[in-house]
Amino acid sequence: MRRLRIIFLRLLGLLLVLSLIALLAIGWLGSARLISPPRRALQDYHREILDDPARFGLSVTNFTSTGDTPCLMVTPARKPKPAHKSRQLRQSLRTRGIEPPRWGEIRGTVVLLHGHTGRKEDHLPICERFFAAGFRCLLPDLPSHGDHPSNVATFGKNEAELIEDILEDAAVTFGFNDQPAFLFGISQGGAIALQTAARSPERWSGIASAASFSSLDRAIRDSAESIHPKLHACASLNSFAVHCGSWCRSGMWPSDIRPRDAASQLHMPVMIIHGESDSFIGIDHAHEIFKALPSPTKVFRPVPEAGHGRVLAQDADQLYPEICGFFLKAIDGTLAMEF
Repeated sequence: MRRLRIIFLRLLGLLLVLSLIALLAIGWLGSARLISPPRRALQDYHREILDDPARFGLSVTNFTSTGDTPCLMVTPARKPKPAHKSRQLRQSLRTRGIEPPRWGEIRGTVVLLHGHTGRKEDHLPICERFFAAGFRCLLPDLPSHGDHPSNVATFGKNEAELIEDILEDAAVTFGFNDQPAFLFGISQGGAIALQTAARSPERWSGIASAASFSSLDRAIRDSAESIHPKLHACASLNSFAVHCGSWCRSGMWPSDIRPRDAASQLHMPVMIIHGESDSFIGIDHAHEIFKALPSPTKVFRPVPEAGHGRVLAQDADQLYPEICGFFLKAIDGTLAMEF
């Protein structure tokens, strides 16, 4: 009997040691995927636009900004070729009673922030719409993404100040007024946009945030629970391990990244966009953010049948004119009358 007890205790001890090793591995590997995700190479559709930007109505200039951040400055081409999306958007604005600026006229600047594992070139197709509505577009590679030299992403903790500096630097480099300026971001980028605006609200005229999480710790927990839907204790332990790994790697606790709290400080025009079929970051995150907004000119835009990766593509013909119209009305001060 004593021998059986000893064997049992040894097996239990071995199981605990193995569980601890597994938990440490989950924390270290999970935090690596979070803080330093695998970087995507340029895609074929990126190259297609970069090889002949005028075909899409664009003029694209590479430059390096604050913190050695690789950026693209995108403006209307002087002699655009077909630019089908641009022309379609201008017509859509007119059907909504909004007369777009004359071709090539710049009304303001939009800073576009990509999602997790994304890169600045992902937003080139979106620039076709924004510049058609009179906006120059500034596209940075966020830390630990694209060609950025940093290997540490902090989901807004450090990026918010960086984005402010990038806009100021671009305005000096290219000789334009940095006001009015807008923020547009998807997923991680949407979360960073909200936090950036909350840092210095006077700098920004409006925001469009798509598929953002309300808090990073909740997004991590939701992801862990999707792996262990019936084992909440395991999900909580896995989540805690990733939190600890994130702090060791970056000095960031995911629980400190709370776009919902940032939203509670925003009185400017804000559009919250989210896919109704998003199983990665549920639409309840968007409802929390929207509820926290004190802004009198806020818009909630659900996208029917859209998952996380399709939130901007599912209803593009309607969604982009709405975003551009929202920004133009923010400049004109007419949002309160129509939204």
